[in-house]
Amino acid sequence: MNLRLADMAIKAYQGILDENDNARLAFFRTLWGVQQECAQDLEVAYEVPSAHDLKAAIKLSTPVFATKGVPVDGAAFAQVIEALCKATVEAQVALPEVNADLAAIKWDEIVTASDLELAGVNPSAYLVQVSEQLMAAGVSQVSIGMALSFVSMALRTMIEGPAEEVWNAVKAAELVEICHPQACPVCGSAPSLSHVGGETSSSGRGRKLVCTQCGTAWEYERVRCARCGTQDQTSLHFFNLEGDDSHRIATCDECGQYIRTLFSESKLLPTSYEVEDVVMARLDAVAMDPRFQGGAA
Repeated sequence: MNLRLADMAIKAYQGILDENDNARLAFFRTLWGVQQECAQDLEVAYEVPSAHDLKAAIKLSTPVFATKGVPVDGAAFAQVIEALCKATVEAQVALPEVNADLAAIKWDEIVTASDLELAGVNPSAYLVQVSEQLMAAGVSQVSIGMALSFVSMALRTMIEGPAEEVWNAVKAAELVEICHPQACPVCGSAPSLSHVGGETSSSGRGRKLVCTQCGTAWEYERVRCARCGTQDQTSLHFFNLEGDDSHRIATCDECGQYIRTLFSESKLLPTSYEVEDVVMARLDAVAMDPRFQGGAA
């Protein structure tokens, strides 16, 4: 994560966001600081697959980590999760019962009992496994949701470096132009958001999908559903909150799903996908509202 870029983006939003959004950004900024501090002490040894193997994986739309996973140090991983939980409990941003749950979870035991090989091969499947472990331990559903976000953030500190190495190798092998999958080409996670404009191959008119699990951003067709892949223009729509044209919901009639989308006109504006992920959280509430029928919300 580029924390300096995140700080620049947060500063650019000053005076634009409301009090609640600013408070959420301040909280996540604290967590990102914990992530970065923990990442400084990590050494993840990862050998990037050959150009031949990368090309084979990309042609088959197989995530690179599925062919060669990242080794995850269980002790270090548990420590990062515990640090994130501790920072959250100290910030008192969650309900008292959630804070109590987070403080009581024995992450060293959870991580030891989990499939760490799966964590480095398929992060999404690993999160499901940990969710089941927490449920079996009697942790409430609300607390599980927050706890999993910390597991995801901690896992990013483990796989972000290797993911960057893989993507640099993909670019060096000139494979970017044939790499347009719906899931992250590196770790296989579903994209958290998309970005229209900015630095794309089509002079700012293109679109990228963004994986906030490993930090990879890859180009994707602008007129195509990011969830089911349909290119039927009559099924694809964009909606936004009134007064905010930069943040929109891209919906699909065929699959009924959506993806939050950032529209940026200028390459000069600081864009942090971590910050945008937080800012666009309000769009999730809009998309899930049964009253949402389209048009400006």
